[in-house]
Order: sequence, then structure tokens, then C-alpha cells
Amino acid sequence: MSSDTTVRAAGNRTKRKVLDQFREPISLTRWSDARSMREEFGMSAWDRDTFEFPSVIPNCIEHSWDSPVDENDGGTDWLARGKPGTGKSTLANYLVVRLLEVNDEKVVWRGSSSRSEWLPLAPWTTLYLPAGIDISARLEPKDPTNDPVDLDVDELTEIVREVRRYSDPRDLNETLDEGSLHVVYPDPRMRGCQEVYAQSPEKRYDTPAKRETLFGPQDPASHWWFAWLLARVEHGPHHWTSLIFDEIGDVCPQSAKKDSFGTYQKVELLKDTWVDMRKFGVSVYAFAHSETDVHQMIRRKLRWRVQMPGTANPTTASDVVGFESVRQNRDMTSQYDIGHGLMYTESNYEDFNWDDMPSPSSYKLKIAPEDER
Repeated sequence: MSSDTTVRAAGNRTKRKVLDQFREPISLTRWSDARSMREEFGMSAWDRDTFEFPSVIPNCIEHSWDSPVDENDGGTDWLARGKPGTGKSTLANYLVVRLLEVNDEKVVWRGSSSRSEWLPLAPWTTLYLPAGIDISARLEPKDPTNDPVDLDVDELTEIVREVRRYSDPRDLNETLDEGSLHVVYPDPRMRGCQEVYAQSPEKRYDTPAKRETLFGPQDPASHWWFAWLLARVEHGPHHWTSLIFDEIGDVCPQSAKKDSFGTYQKVELLKDTWVDMRKFGVSVYAFAHSETDVHQMIRRKLRWRVQMPGTANPTTASDVVGFESVRQNRDMTSQYDIGHGLMYTESNYEDFNWDDMPSPSSYKLKIAPEDER
């Protein structure tokens, strides 16, 4: 046996060993995905009566066009803030299960080439990749002494339920499934994004210097999300849809400027789309290390906040952009353990807990279009 053949055989054995760490993808059954997820992680059923103030946590999670008195119709939102290691990723996975369980809705998780915190829910995940673009996929170990494992796109179905391709934001929205989790990686070529913007009857912003369009293939791939949200609002379908906006500060930074990519203009576009998102059943659950990571135009639109453990919660409205008041008058969260947080609005607050949802493997999945900048 040649040395090259020996190396390939050893690499295949390593790949098989790593892939075997992941749970086999879950096919569609008579059970809902939410019930299957709850069974896997030992989660109890959702019960709004366990909360003291329905206008805080139940109001944020349960989506309705006919809400109880003192609760909100339409889409909701939150900004969960906390330092690394405080449980934001686990909370995001927990939130997905609750949204599917309570609303049977379409849940979209913002895919990123540098993160894969959705892996605990990989067996139930439909993975969306841009059509016509070569994709690199690699499993990278937490322990740097172990070798990474390169995967073919076809091998991703050993980790996720299904891999689909989409051509543009509108095409993606037409194919999302109710009651399911979708992890979406943006199209670095921005196909269809300028068309969505150009068709909008009211949205008009300054075009970046030396360009004829607001969206273009030279833009950062993360700018695709501005067009996707606009497409969802203006073209539907208008089923309940929630976006898990992991690290929102990477897309809507406080430092946004009128640069060559039109970053500030696109943040302004998202701000102006926000009210319509609520009207058309779109919810956004954002996660960040700090309030100041996120542009203030967006923070002013977020009506719920979640303070993660280990850092003091705000006690005055001046600490929270967009709030005129806060009810909590003392620090609670700096003493909380991981898995325990505080949700608050301008009118009330309540602490809550979430279940641990560990990933089956210590490896992280890195997926990236090969021409992503």
C-alpha cells in the first residue's frame, strides 16, 4: 500500500470516528420536532402559568394575532446580552425548542462561517446553502492537538436532516417549513438582494459613493440578512417566522458608517423595516456580548431584554437605549448561575431558567462559501 493510500485511509477512519459522535439525523415522524427535541433533552412542556407576569416571558415567546389584554399581537423580539461563557448559545437552542413547541412556526438561525452553536439541534435541522457556489465544510476540534476533518457537502447529511440550496431571499422564504429549524448561510454574491430593495415602494437610502446600487456582490456576506428580512416582510409568505440573530453586533454594529458598502444605510433600512416585521409575524431574537455592540437605531426597536448571569442587570433606564423606565432597582443577575437569567421590559421583569442542551461532539462545524469575503 502506497504512503498516499495509507494517509487517505487514516483520514477516512478519523472522519468516521468524528462523524459517529453526532446523533443520527431525525427523519420526519408523527411526532413534532418540538416534542422530539424535548424528549431528547428532558425538557418539560411549556406552561405559561408557571410565570408570575404573563406580559414578560409568555408575551415574548407566544405569538398571536389575538393576545390577552396587556400583551402584544404580532411579532416580538429580544436582546440577550452577556459575556462569553454565560450560556447565550444554550439559551438560543432552548428558545428554538419553545418557539417550535408553542407556535409551530418557521425558525431561522443566522448561519456564520465562524460559529455553529446550533449543533445541539443538528439532527432536526434543515441546512440552507446558496445555490451554484462551492462550499467548504470542516469539523474543527476544541483540542488543537487533534486534526480537523474536512467534509464534502453530501456528508453534511450525516449531521443534519437535510441540505437545501436557495437562489435568492424570496426563493428561500417560499421553501421554509412550518414547525422546523432552518440554519441559513448567506449568499456572498447577494443575488436577488438589490431587486428586493428596488421593488420596495417606500425604502430609499443614499447609494454608496462610486456605486449604482445599495446591494452588490462586493458587500460583506452578512449584509444579505438586511435584504432577507425586507423580502420576508414585503413578499411573505406571512406565516409566523422567528430569526435567531446570533451576534447581531457583527451585522448591525454601533460603529456602522456610510462606507463603501452602505453599512449605515442598511442598518437604517432594518430600523425602518422593524415595525412592519411585527405586523407581518416576524420576530427577532438577538444575542450580543454587550448593548453597545449593537447600533442604537436597532436597540431602540427592541422591547424585551435578557440579562445573562455573571453581570449586573441595569437598574436605571439610562442604562438601556430605547427604554424610558426599568422596574428592577437592585442587582440580581451578577449572582446568578449559568442557566438562570432575567427578562425585563419597561413595565416589569421576571427571572427564569433554561435547560442544558449539550452538543454531542466537541468539534465545531465551519461552513463557508468558497468565495465569501
